[in-house]
Amino acid sequence: MGVTIHGVYATKIEIISLDVNERGWRAELKFIGQDHFGLDEEDIRKAKFNQFQFFKIWFILQRFTRFGFRPFMSNIEAVIYIEGQR
Repeated sequence: MGVTIHGVYATKIEIISLDVNERGWRAELKFIGQDHFGLDEEDIRKAKFNQFQFFKIWFILQRFTRFGFRPFMSNIEAVIYIEGQR
C-alpha cells in the first residue's frame, strides 16, 4: 500500500445518520479520501525509486503529453458505524 497510498491529499467526512436517545447514540459516517502519487525529477533520481524499472516507466507515463501530465490518483471510500452509551 505504500506505493499506492503514501499520504492522503484530500479528506471529506460526512455524517450519513445520527440517532440519539436516552440510552446512547449511533452514527453512520462516510469517509472519502484522495491521494495522488506523482514522481518529480528529484524523486526519480533517488535510489529508492530509480532502482526499480516500474518507477521509471511510471515517471515517463506521468509526463507523456497525451496523458496531460497528470499524477496517478487513488480514491478511497469507507462507511463505518460507531455507537456509545450515556
